[in-house]
Amino acid sequence: MIDKTLLFFSVILLAANTSADEYRSKVNEGYEFYKNGDYDKATENYRQAGIIKPDKALPNFGKGAALYRSNDFEEANKEYSAAIEKGGDKIKADAYYNTGNALYKAEKYADAVKSYVNALGINSDDKDYKHNLEMALLKQQMQQQQQQQPDQGDKEEKQDQQDKKEGDQNQQDQQQKDQEKKDTEKKEQQQQRQSAEEQMSEDDAKNLLSRFEEDEKEIQKRLKQVNIGRSSGHDW
Repeated sequence: MIDKTLLFFSVILLAANTSADEYRSKVNEGYEFYKNGDYDKATENYRQAGIIKPDKALPNFGKGAALYRSNDFEEANKEYSAAIEKGGDKIKADAYYNTGNALYKAEKYADAVKSYVNALGINSDDKDYKHNLEMALLKQQMQQQQQQQPDQGDKEEKQDQQDKKEGDQNQQDQQQKDQEKKDTEKKEQQQQRQSAEEQMSEDDAKNLLSRFEEDEKEIQKRLKQVNIGRSSGHDW
């Protein structure tokens, strides 16, 4: 993404060369450190410049740019917000733009879109503003699609859990039916055995009675034979 900081400060620096006051000195030193990639020293110089003239937007803007380059996007946005409150249209527009860049880097695309729109509201002709707005809108759309995919995955997972729950319940019902069937069969087998045992007992009793009757007949028969023999063997 194109950073508006260097272009902005090149204009400020030309005006600053005409003044030797401490504020301008800190701003110039901050810019030199920034240009050379020493963002910590740049941040410190802009901080000191802001102490000297707290009503100026430039120190906040410069500090925000240095923090942005240090990948401290949250603190950078705080400084850009302060610059927006204090600055004129030019610095406000660039501050909104750079805020959008910081939000874009932090993957906060919806907020980045708002910042770019605010920048275009001040300067609608800036091509960089328009380009980055299009990029943020595209990223926002992709992010929304990605957020919807886990939702679909959650639905599928919940459906799988419901299916599993129903399957487990069906399995339990089937197991219960199988167990009831086994219990019924076992009970029927027990009843059959009991009936068979009772039937066998009745048959045994009949057989015993029949044998007893046969034995009784045999005994009576023998007794008669004995009596007959005794009658014929005596002489009265």
